[in-house]
Amino acid sequence: MAGEKRTFLGLYCGPSADGVDAALVRIAGRGAEMQPVQKHALTRPLWGPLRERLSRVASGWAVPAADLAKLGRDVASCFARAAKDVLRAGHTRATSLAGVGLIAPSVGYVRPTPSAGAGALVELTAGPLVAQRLHVPVVSGFASSDLSAGGVGGPMWAWPDWLLFRDDRLSRVVVQLGAIASITFVGSAAAACEVVAFDTGPGTILIDALMKRLHNAPMDTDGAAAARGHVHKALLHELMAAEYFHQDPPKRSGAADWSGAAQERLESMAGKHRCHAGDLLTTVTELTARTVARDVLARTERPHEVILAGGGARNIHLAGRIRQLLSPCSTYAAERYGLALEAHAAVSCAILAAGRLDGFPAHCHAATGAKAPVVLGALWAP
Repeated sequence: MAGEKRTFLGLYCGPSADGVDAALVRIAGRGAEMQPVQKHALTRPLWGPLRERLSRVASGWAVPAADLAKLGRDVASCFARAAKDVLRAGHTRATSLAGVGLIAPSVGYVRPTPSAGAGALVELTAGPLVAQRLHVPVVSGFASSDLSAGGVGGPMWAWPDWLLFRDDRLSRVVVQLGAIASITFVGSAAAACEVVAFDTGPGTILIDALMKRLHNAPMDTDGAAAARGHVHKALLHELMAAEYFHQDPPKRSGAADWSGAAQERLESMAGKHRCHAGDLLTTVTELTARTVARDVLARTERPHEVILAGGGARNIHLAGRIRQLLSPCSTYAAERYGLALEAHAAVSCAILAAGRLDGFPAHCHAATGAKAPVVLGALWAP
């Protein structure tokens, strides 16, 4: 029915494992004619010990199967609590939901290769428990579906970004500043198959790690700490020489690429260049800004608008540097378009769930390198 409106719930916990983002989304229409509107959104922090366990696993620590199963159950419980909180805050009953879309933290990723074929992703299993708790169909495993189709597994919000931000006149790029930074380039009057989307590299993951070590703080919330230092040019030059930054898309990055040994190498480089702590934080923040801006400007069409989303967009210094580096493009926060900054990924999950339940391929396959568009996600019945 053309006038039908359904309510979906999106739940997301990313590589930083700092909390669960939840969003209620009202969707009119189906398929490429969907018209999503965010109705309510919130973020629920994860309690400290659970966050530490997730960070260790995301960094590549080996974990026994039994511990991994328990970790999945604990994360699923956090998803269920966040879901109930946003339903209560949005004055919505679970029984009125058409479905839930969910992306849980990944605990392993093997990149696809020409010889080995499709890659493999190990995402914590949270869908079944959330479906049982809410008595609502839950869709998860979107990245695994893309990998099975020959893609690199993300970014999974490429198609939702196309749906939300396509325009006949304006070209737009969405910059998702989570632990990992990604861009979605939607050219003017672009079809879904023409979208370019990939991870540019670290978002806030290195910044957060330094803040924890140097200031015992979870993040540089408004960028004040980075703003006090100076960019160490020699160190920045060496950091930007990393192999990942020079790979052509499609490509995907993860927490393990910028944790553990990577952070140890960063400390070693800083020591070699005699870069003190304050300047190291500023330099790492500049690394995120420079790599994002370089990849945006590498597109054949310079965007009219740059849209910043994700928790890292609250870092005033980081957002300001991206804005300066991309001038004269107009740069806006996602809130201008009706999305809470932290809700971008959760809203995308809700849109992807609608696609899966309708049997529609909400999939920018060319962006991820998949062979053809496929219906994304696995369905868990209540």
